[in-house]
Amino acid sequence: MSHRRKTIEEEHDVLATTHHNLFAVQEEMEDLNELTSATHREQPPSLTEEEEEPVTSPPPPPAAAAAAAADGKSKESEIDISLRIHEKVASLASKAYRKASAKSNVLCKDKISGVALVKFEDITVGKLLGKGSFSYVHEITKISPEAASHEAGDDDGDSNDYPVMHANKDQEDHRAFLVANAERRESKSFRYAVKFLKDDVRSNPKAYAIGTVDLVVEGMFLASLTHPNIIKVRALPEGGVRSLVQPNARGYFLVLDRLYDTLSERIYNTWQEQHHVDMAMASSSGCLCLPFGKKNNQANEEERRHLEERLKVAFDISAALKFLHSKSIIYRDIKPENLGFDVRGDIKLFDLGLVKELHPNDMKRDGNYKLSMAGTPRYMAPECGKHLRYNLSADVYSFSMLLWEIVTMTQPLDDFTYPRLQQEVFEDGYRPPLTAVTNKSMRDLIRVGWHQDASKRPSMDTVYEELKKEFQVLHGVKMSEKELSHDRRRSTHVPSKLANVNVSTLLRLSSNGELGAVPNS
Repeated sequence: MSHRRKTIEEEHDVLATTHHNLFAVQEEMEDLNELTSATHREQPPSLTEEEEEPVTSPPPPPAAAAAAAADGKSKESEIDISLRIHEKVASLASKAYRKASAKSNVLCKDKISGVALVKFEDITVGKLLGKGSFSYVHEITKISPEAASHEAGDDDGDSNDYPVMHANKDQEDHRAFLVANAERRESKSFRYAVKFLKDDVRSNPKAYAIGTVDLVVEGMFLASLTHPNIIKVRALPEGGVRSLVQPNARGYFLVLDRLYDTLSERIYNTWQEQHHVDMAMASSSGCLCLPFGKKNNQANEEERRHLEERLKVAFDISAALKFLHSKSIIYRDIKPENLGFDVRGDIKLFDLGLVKELHPNDMKRDGNYKLSMAGTPRYMAPECGKHLRYNLSADVYSFSMLLWEIVTMTQPLDDFTYPRLQQEVFEDGYRPPLTAVTNKSMRDLIRVGWHQDASKRPSMDTVYEELKKEFQVLHGVKMSEKELSHDRRRSTHVPSKLANVNVSTLLRLSSNGELGAVPNS
């Protein structure tokens, strides 16, 4: 019997989908599987409509009464199991936070900027902006004022096993700011977006656990990091992971700055169309690139201007990665779909669910770390794809593949199946053709950046400096270090009086590891 050959679209999905083996919580997930199987066990049948008696009739016969009672108990059992699943997932997320923050040089901060606490029910969800393997991202059209404030220490009658996390005065000011500024009244556009788990993910306990942990990790890093090319988290769930066990909960969520298109959309819907025409004009004269420093003709000048535009984006992305690497944070999922443009046109790195802070004590003798296989196969470093130990240089490889795509405006390895990727790229060292990169400096940088030997790849600092140098050459006019700097964030509408907020309650966990103090994602 012959097997159906996969379509190109299906094969692309394999190479473009984020992979994530969360082995850190595998043991706990076994408990989730047991809870899940309990919900699928055969339940006693319930009464049909024909079997139901009018309220004025005598009590049903004992057999029917027993069936009705059993049906009620089964529903209560399902509700109980569902609650236990939410509790288990919340516990996993809490554990992930404690483990990450225990020895972190990034997360253990007294102050982080711009974080409010909101309830999902107070958010009016607008149109779908994007979706990933686990989450949807929708625009926010309105954030309602809080219906009632709570006094600190008031547990609303709930169990003290799950302490409620209440906002302090600064956080209340941040929330009020979000409420007042969710819409740009002049343009009738919206400033913020909400990221939350898909329904089918929340109905699958294992996926629900992984997705929630990723959101918690993403939120806690975004709340602790400030860079002009990394998206900013604006609000986290009131109550932290305790929100998972609230009635009608939608799972963990993040309120983020709204982005308007991804780098993938920019490459294939804008650049490829607009820049391709000029490249064709240049090719008619036998030259696809301008000999830098000279102006041959209009086509060459346009090509240089367009390449400058694209390299500025690459330069900004490298700045974000350089910043993360300076804090020993590996990103692990660099691809065009995880980069987007804000209202000003600035590129932003988002989806930090797979970031990992590396610690010197965990480094092996070969300079690598024991990390799970994570990322997107098309951009994944060979050592990661082969389940070997790896380090920050895996990001350099992924960025080099992305840089090739930005320069050539072509998807790398677009006709590869996953088995072919494993053999030819991960094992044999095949790479997309460098002849497609006509800029010598970029060709040399990409060649060394995606080297099969991770130890021979440059650092992200070196990549950043090389891109800065080439961008200045293309720009033509000398720029000051201040103009080229990525040290300052161009914030999207944050008042100066709210520049910092004390979030000791936001990032704390109870001393005995109870839930509810993990609002970090």
